[in-house]
Amino acid sequence: MRLFGRKKKEPEVQEISYEIFGGFTIKKTSSGYEITWRSPNITTLNVRSEPVIDDDVQIKREDDTIQVLTTGCKLKLIKENGDMKAHISKI
Repeated sequence: MRLFGRKKKEPEVQEISYEIFGGFTIKKTSSGYEITWRSPNITTLNVRSEPVIDDDVQIKREDDTIQVLTTGCKLKLIKENGDMKAHISKI
């Protein structure tokens, strides 16, 4: 029987997915990476670490900018312990 103390909380993990058609750009900034696409309005997300891009997704790198050429992609954002990570795969 436990009298004192708290039960440890499990880390809260949230997952959000976007389907992006028509390509998008990833730009390195001073605070991390900025992901921008049209849907039909311009949408921008910021993440700290570089997004993980699957091998079957076509990209073009120029300096601090990555242009995703594949027209149908799935962007999965995983938020865990206040940190957001991105994973890009082909639909």
